[in-house]
Amino acid sequence: MSRKWYVGCLQVLLIGLLALMLVSTGFVAGYASHSLLSHPGHVEALATAAEPSKESPQGSETFDLFWEAWKLIRRDFYGELPDEKGMTYGAIRGVIRTLDDPDTALIEPQLAAISREDITGGFEGIGATVRLNEEGYLVIVQPFEEQPAAKAGVLPGDIILEVDGTPIQGMDIYQAISRIRGPAGTEVQLLIQRLGEEEPFLVTIVRGKIEIPTVQAKILAGSVAYLRLNDFHGRAAAQARGALRSLLDQDPVGLILDLRNNPGGLLDTAVEVSSLFLKPDQVILIELRKGEGKKTYRAKGRPLAPDIPLVVLINGGSASASEIVVGAVQDNHRGVTLGEPTFGKGSVQLPHQLSDGSELRITIAQWLTPSGHALRNGKGLLPDMPVPMTSQDFRAGRDPQLNRAIEYLTSEQKGGQSTGLVVPVEEIL
Repeated sequence: MSRKWYVGCLQVLLIGLLALMLVSTGFVAGYASHSLLSHPGHVEALATAAEPSKESPQGSETFDLFWEAWKLIRRDFYGELPDEKGMTYGAIRGVIRTLDDPDTALIEPQLAAISREDITGGFEGIGATVRLNEEGYLVIVQPFEEQPAAKAGVLPGDIILEVDGTPIQGMDIYQAISRIRGPAGTEVQLLIQRLGEEEPFLVTIVRGKIEIPTVQAKILAGSVAYLRLNDFHGRAAAQARGALRSLLDQDPVGLILDLRNNPGGLLDTAVEVSSLFLKPDQVILIELRKGEGKKTYRAKGRPLAPDIPLVVLINGGSASASEIVVGAVQDNHRGVTLGEPTFGKGSVQLPHQLSDGSELRITIAQWLTPSGHALRNGKGLLPDMPVPMTSQDFRAGRDPQLNRAIEYLTSEQKGGQSTGLVVPVEEIL
């Protein structure tokens, strides 16, 4: 039985999509199924909150210490104890915290089910992408146009402090997201801190049914083709191929690939999308896995657009699988990247569904760009052409990054003569 792997963002988990589309930040890759841990009995014992099995795992004397403490807490603690499932989840999360890896996480059954449904592209929530910052708060990366969060006035960079009166600091991103998501038509109240505002303020949002198209394609002014990819799940590669073929039939002078606020998805999909623009056998990424050395992924199949002038739009919401495509374009000198630095997620996760429907996502590999560059500690890839997008631009409906990309591609066709467009630089949220 095969499994798919997440290279997902997140911390964006980024990324998650607050559609709350849960994104994960997850980048998945399509490998063979592995055992959950070296000694599955450990997890089975925790998952049932039962006594340890008769099979003694490695370090059983040390593990007996856990059960000793567990019994004493249940016997002596003065106060209300969580139920055994709650204590089990707490124990697992305690172990995960010792790994110091924000992308290895336990997702409880309800949110795990939502995450699996999210791959279909339909969501119920507020309609925004989010990430978890270093202080443990959710940060709005991008509210979707005409969706509940945007209609309520939520802006990129807004920090969510509380959900329905409950502080979220200290929760992992999945726990925080689970409090914000909910059925369409219901309300959620967020306490938001906004840069430039002295005091936090409350925003009430009516959740809705969120439909986010995976691919958007059109011809822009100057006969420039525009292809936006919102995630790397499911049929994204096939949809991108079909949209790209239709655009190329119109003989554009250049192509803009928009990966802004794309939090990632399937590793295999990232390879397929990269292969649309690269020549066969060019390196897309290098993967490092425990005990298995290096594995090189190369462009495969017949490329659709290996030569057309290309600009890739990126920002801090471009994560995981998006960064694989960006790294492949940059290191193979295939096109120009424009915008702001990417998120910086260079790891791969394998999701395991546990017996109660919860999901354990484990980081099992690191990936490098073709030149061997590693993305670590949230340090992403830098754009070839830095162009900021300010909060003022967003509020006014301006897109200086897209405008600069159009200018670049059209001026290239005129011998490189710039049209003199000046982009104002203001504070970035």
